[in-house]
Amino acid sequence: MDKTHPSHPDFWNSRYLSGQTPWDFGGVPAALQEFLRRKVKGSNPGARGRVLVPGCGAGYEIKAFADAGFDVTGLDLAPAAVERARKIVGPALASNIVSGDFFQYDFGNAAFDIIYERNFLCAIMPERREAYRDRVAQLLKYRGALLGYFYYNKPVIADGPPFGFAWGTADDLFARYFLLGKDTPVADSLPVFAGRERWQEWHRTSYDSPVNPA
Repeated sequence: MDKTHPSHPDFWNSRYLSGQTPWDFGGVPAALQEFLRRKVKGSNPGARGRVLVPGCGAGYEIKAFADAGFDVTGLDLAPAAVERARKIVGPALASNIVSGDFFQYDFGNAAFDIIYERNFLCAIMPERREAYRDRVAQLLKYRGALLGYFYYNKPVIADGPPFGFAWGTADDLFARYFLLGKDTPVADSLPVFAGRERWQEWHRTSYDSPVNPA
């Protein structure tokens, strides 16, 4: 595969090594902070569940989920991102961050309560969105949640990532396995996403189990 293609690890690894990371928020965005406050309030710390963060990048959210009492796993395709995230989260959580391909990584018998989306879906080629949806549905528990930040902007393939959703297409994509429970505008987006980002919470509703996407 061409190393300049977004599906190749070197495409992303070179950007982390050169500091070309306009998607790096540098901390935990407000909507996730609010979500964690909502989940933690009055709940049992031992029952908060398992979280997967695909395309975890620098890993700021991993520490936030862990501090809120979740069992969290971060995964990234770029070795430089994994190395950086392990340094940011510290020794206690470093082993929670793994290197690999979200579509192929063997999570064993893991079933997740939450999959957190932050700049991963918009980084993959649009033709892989159905595979993404099926993989998320496969990994989530029934009534689990796909939640996070979704970028709405008609994709222009020639411009490269980020690839947004044209309005309405996310509903068409996720309706097979998910119900949208929350959808709000984002006030603290980075410049590359400003005015076109939504915080959304999609809940796994179907008992149908998709096959493992290639």
